[in-house]
Amino acid sequence: MTLNKNIKKIISLFFGALVVGQAYAWPTQPIKLVVGFAPGGNTDIMARQIAPILSGKLGQPVIVENRPGAGSMIGSQFVAASTDGHTFLMGTFANVLGEFFYRNKIVDLRKDLTPITQVLTIANYVATSPKSKINSMTDLINQAKSKPDNLSCASSGVGTSGHLACAMLAQSIGSNIKIIPYKGGAPAITDVMGGHTDFLAINEVLPYIRNKSLRGLAITSEKRSPLAPELAPVSDAIPGFDLVSWYGVLAPAATPSAVIKKLNTEIVAVINEKSVQERIVSLGATSVGNTPEEFAKIINNDLIKYEKIIKSLNIVLD
Repeated sequence: MTLNKNIKKIISLFFGALVVGQAYAWPTQPIKLVVGFAPGGNTDIMARQIAPILSGKLGQPVIVENRPGAGSMIGSQFVAASTDGHTFLMGTFANVLGEFFYRNKIVDLRKDLTPITQVLTIANYVATSPKSKINSMTDLINQAKSKPDNLSCASSGVGTSGHLACAMLAQSIGSNIKIIPYKGGAPAITDVMGGHTDFLAINEVLPYIRNKSLRGLAITSEKRSPLAPELAPVSDAIPGFDLVSWYGVLAPAATPSAVIKKLNTEIVAVINEKSVQERIVSLGATSVGNTPEEFAKIINNDLIKYEKIIKSLNIVLD
């Protein structure tokens, strides 16, 4: 009887070691990094900045694939359902918002995806066309109050931080604002620059403010940012206003812990590369690179915080 137990123990240890060894031999094929937005936005830019460096570290091609739609939920759903062990998501704060924006939840962030690491944090920037008569947050607020229903806000998609920012501004001002959704930040910016939409409040905007393609009005973080010290926070005009987004890499829920650990180590190393740090700063963002556990805690805190905010806004999408 004792012999049988010992044999079983040896077999168990052998197969356990074999499984761990196979996990650490990962990756065995090209890796897919899915972006839930159209090409050209910040999420896409960061994915394409990280991909070639990560490829060099892992010894396999890292291919960025855009699957836009439903505020990044289409791409998120694709990754959550993936079973090849080599498909991951460049997730965003929109994954938190997607929990509450939709009547029927598309992706359960706690159950369907596993955090690997947070890449960066970034505020949204309120901006308009240089040709616009809106020159400040005060002008924006006055126009929203004097001409309700005539002011339009471009978002980078339904259920995104840009959508939430527009809705929060409308509620805070006490006026209706038409929210116009796009399939990403790039097309939203193009329409605001062309004067087709009045303003936007998304996190892709800072480079366009710097090159004068857009007129910056404010930043959505509660305090002024050292990355854009010239922009006053929205909270100066609307006390208590605070909205900061994040980007991070997530995996399907069933991904082995050894793969999560390996990816975390390598992606954090990529984030700390000089070229990546410079790119992050150029976007008006702050780099992070934390552990899966730390990232999971941030996600959980955001889920609690923004459930209350979104319910107060009464946003329900089909």
